[in-house]
Amino acid sequence: MGLVLKVKAGDRVVVNGAVLRNASRNQMIVEIENQSDVLRAEEILAESMASTPVRRLCHLIQIAMVSRDDRATLFPRIYEAIAELEAALSKSQGQTLRDTRALVEENNLYAAYRRLLPVITYEDELLALAAVAPVKEIAS
Repeated sequence: MGLVLKVKAGDRVVVNGAVLRNASRNQMIVEIENQSDVLRAEEILAESMASTPVRRLCHLIQIAMVSRDDRATLFPRIYEAIAELEAALSKSQGQTLRDTRALVEENNLYAAYRRLLPVITYEDELLALAAVAPVKEIAS
């Protein structure tokens, strides 16, 4: 059995770079029987929302998912972004980032994207702490 997608009326799904829209008034059920890159509309991270390092990495992975022809130029950028995040977050998120790199190397881009979701949450928590932390003055 393949991947079963339930697409609500009017919703979109991207399969191997093709944007499919359910034009009917009813829910559409589709089974994808072979290896495919699939993104549901609610998972797509718009470029304008890719405003943090982890979100930018997720966005790059999603672009690679929908644009197979650009993977040769995108993969080095993805690996560089992972390396930068590993340098900053190695103690807390190192294993997750190593897992993400391995999934990208296996061309399992959807799993790589999903693996980063907890890192987005962690990043949000760090940014929230930084926003409320008092700034200490450095004595000269």
